[in-house]
Amino acid sequence: MCVQDARWQEIVVEVARAQRRGRGRPSGSSGSDTRERILQAAREVFSEVGFESATFKDIAERADVTRTNVNHYFHSKDELYQTLFESTRDSVVAVGLGEAELEGGLIERLSAFLRAAVQIDSEDRTHARFITASLFDSFRNPEFRDRALGQLDDLRSFIMASLEDAVADGTVRADADLQAITEMLIAVMWGMSIYAGFVGSHEQLESVVDQFVNLLAGALW
Repeated sequence: MCVQDARWQEIVVEVARAQRRGRGRPSGSSGSDTRERILQAAREVFSEVGFESATFKDIAERADVTRTNVNHYFHSKDELYQTLFESTRDSVVAVGLGEAELEGGLIERLSAFLRAAVQIDSEDRTHARFITASLFDSFRNPEFRDRALGQLDDLRSFIMASLEDAVADGTVRADADLQAITEMLIAVMWGMSIYAGFVGSHEQLESVVDQFVNLLAGALW
């Protein structure tokens, strides 16, 4: 089959799908709903196969829309991936940090951040999956590295500032290695992100967070 014929067959398939859905959207859905379904599907596909292997065709099928729908909202795979970075940062990282800033003590801040992330996980686990997968993608695609590591840097700055405040109020020893503690907490939270996205259920994750907070508070032993 020549390239022209293959493209024509692809167009025919897309038109047929659009007719079944009523111009590419399920009955009663809005443009905003369609865009959100595409974003959710994209987080799933990118998380499963990585940036290089993901295609608009796969994303369209997962979202139950036509590829033309995907192209309508996102002109390139790079643009879609960047949008996912921004939406994840705004809906997970920024929300968690915002909740934490309302708290005073170290344990309360860390607990607020984790519980906010858990609540978001209960609504859509694809966020946790994408956070995890995007860091792996950043090593395979250096052009993404600054964006992926930037999310970790936001978390790192938050933890370090919280620890410094805890030293000032006497909660943490003045001779503690704050940099090492920060990296330890990032490692733990990174592990929780993997657990949230790929391993445990939402209920299990809530229990994990509860026990981690108890551990920080010295209430386990």
